[in-house]
Amino acid sequence: MQWASSSEGDPAIVATQVKVIARKNVATETELPSKHAAVHVSGCRECLSLSLVPEGSRDNSCVRCDQVDDLLSLVAELKEEVERLRSIRECEREIDWWSHTLPSLRQRQQMEALQEAEDPLPSCHQAGGDLRDGGEWIQVPAWGDRRIPSRSPSPSQLPLHNRYGALELEGQVNEDQGVGEGLSRGLPRLSQSAPCILTASVKRKRRVIVIGDSLLRGTEGPICRPDPSHREVCCLLGAWVKDITRKLPGLVWPSDYYLLLVVQVGSDEVVERSPKAIKRDFRALGRLVEGSGAQVVFSSIPSVAGKYTERNRKTHLVNTWLRGWCHQWNFGFFDHEEIYTAPGLLATDGVQLSQRGKRILAHEAVGLRERALN
Repeated sequence: MQWASSSEGDPAIVATQVKVIARKNVATETELPSKHAAVHVSGCRECLSLSLVPEGSRDNSCVRCDQVDDLLSLVAELKEEVERLRSIRECEREIDWWSHTLPSLRQRQQMEALQEAEDPLPSCHQAGGDLRDGGEWIQVPAWGDRRIPSRSPSPSQLPLHNRYGALELEGQVNEDQGVGEGLSRGLPRLSQSAPCILTASVKRKRRVIVIGDSLLRGTEGPICRPDPSHREVCCLLGAWVKDITRKLPGLVWPSDYYLLLVVQVGSDEVVERSPKAIKRDFRALGRLVEGSGAQVVFSSIPSVAGKYTERNRKTHLVNTWLRGWCHQWNFGFFDHEEIYTAPGLLATDGVQLSQRGKRILAHEAVGLRERALN
């Protein structure tokens, strides 16, 4: 009480007390906003839960939502890895199946070849061969006649058998009627063995060979670009199916492992030859690659647009047969369908592909290669 009474009388002391009180009030007012900012509450935009977020932060997501997003991304990556491992497992199963099947097929073919070589010809065939090789006729006496038959000269000194083989008939009407096949059946077959294709069973990087006719011209770059040392495109201008059969043994190496062979042929001969002759050549090509240990895929003959009704009719017949034949002999079949009948994909002649059509063909070949290798 005495201090209060003394202070009331001294104006200097009163002024000092007022300043101290004012300073305390100002300090209290400045501290309150900072404490309020520390306990600022905001809501998450995804889960709508409350979280403590600093005032200057613009991110309204909470820690739990960030963790959930990280987990979802990890789950997506795991799913992709599982799909990749499944595809690898399927490829390994297919390779194991081929590695177990091919030796049995080769052994069966060798047994059949040995049986055919050991089985003698029928007696009627041997008698016929003796008569043809005799060169002249003799007189056979009647039963019970004791007279010695006189050997009369042959009415003709010309040989009764043909020493020369028939020429190969191509591009003629007789081939459509099967005349060439009839002549070849009557002639003895040559003793030389047919060429065969063999590949290795030691696992290594696979090679890809794309062989065909004029359609492949200009598609070499996109097909061989990833790995030119293991990708090869063989374009034979104007080639027929039998030309592929003659060229193929020189392209396959004995060290190739599970070779991928894609054949695109037929468009250069479908106009000139009959479907029957084309099918016969495809069968010969199939016998060449059968049991070789390669993955063989035959592509269909592309259909063309315009007034080529006869060409499209033959193309449809060959493609329909080729699909069933490939399914029967476990060959792959890739169908172009009617994609090249669209405008702008053919050249001015209406048969060959334009630059745009070649790009589409190369894109299809690359997609087929990736699916087969993966």
